Amino acid sequence: MSERKDNALLELIGAVEERAINSPIPVRWRTSQIFGGTGERPSRNRGFNGFDFHSLRPYQYGDDPRKIDWAASARSGTGEYFVRQTQEPREVKFFILVDSKLTMDFGTRRTTKRMVAAELAASILNSAKKTNDKVGYLVYDEKAIQSMSYRANFAATVKVPCLSAIIEPGLRHMFPGGETAEAVVLDTGESGTVSGLTQALRYVRNQSKAIVFVISDFIDLSEEEKEELAYTAGIHDTVCMYVQDIRERELPNTWGIYMLQDIRKGVSKAIWLPPKWWPFQSKSSVREQYAQNFRERRQGLFAFFKEAGVRWEEFSTEEGLSARDKLIRLFSGNS
Repeated sequence: MSERKDNALLELIGAVEERAINSPIPVRWRTSQIFGGTGERPSRNRGFNGFDFHSLRPYQYGDDPRKIDWAASARSGTGEYFVRQTQEPREVKFFILVDSKLTMDFGTRRTTKRMVAAELAASILNSAKKTNDKVGYLVYDEKAIQSMSYRANFAATVKVPCLSAIIEPGLRHMFPGGETAEAVVLDTGESGTVSGLTQALRYVRNQSKAIVFVISDFIDLSEEEKEELAYTAGIHDTVCMYVQDIRERELPNTWGIYMLQDIRKGVSKAIWLPPKWWPFQSKSSVREQYAQNFRERRQGLFAFFKEAGVRWEEFSTEEGLSARDKLIRLFSGNS
């Protein structure tokens, strides 16, 4: 990577971090780890090995006498002994799966969908750092996993590699001729025959219970990918963060010849747009049909999320600070 590209990448990472939020992400399940990790989460598992006081309960046969709270026992005046219960610490893992296909480089307001994905990933990393949880990431395209952390690690360690892996592909058209990172090959038994999203989901579903965030525009989601996503949701708490652009929802308020381009295939098509005020437009007009097609795709996607037990939220490129409350509510929904 050239020095200019390095500098541009670092500037973009700094800009993304400025827009990231810091909001602890609660969880609703117990750790499956036998030994407590170093996370700062209070577990629902009550015992005697934690540090934070939770409650008192009467002494029972077999309890460690060293855990008796003599002061509380004396204050009760009943002659009964009480032991202290504490909240045991636990480790929670997050996995961030980020779409890196060409369609993520599209954006007509404020920024691109790729940069929105980076902002969302940075918010997850910042929030995980507040609770000292571990994070793993996988960045994928249509055919393969492009970059990943092979195990979850503390957010401060993962942040720069994760954001770099998300943002860097979007700079390739600005700095041509650079080295292209090789795709990560996982031993799934079917490598090369399934999509990058499918490979990423198959990897995380074999990990211990975690919160899995999938950040994508979910364009052309295949039936196989839907099956894998639903299967993952049955194992992990799965959250889909759907990113989009206003030009995917509606055509511009202009008239005349308008060019549409498929950035994946490099194919362009010219259409005629009548003015919005044109009195002879019907419900089957190009403008209305375009918006209707998007609404149907969106409704079908959300119906699938609901059926699969996946929580979701949508984010658009034109959203700035207004998306923060939405993101905080999404995080809080894990309580």
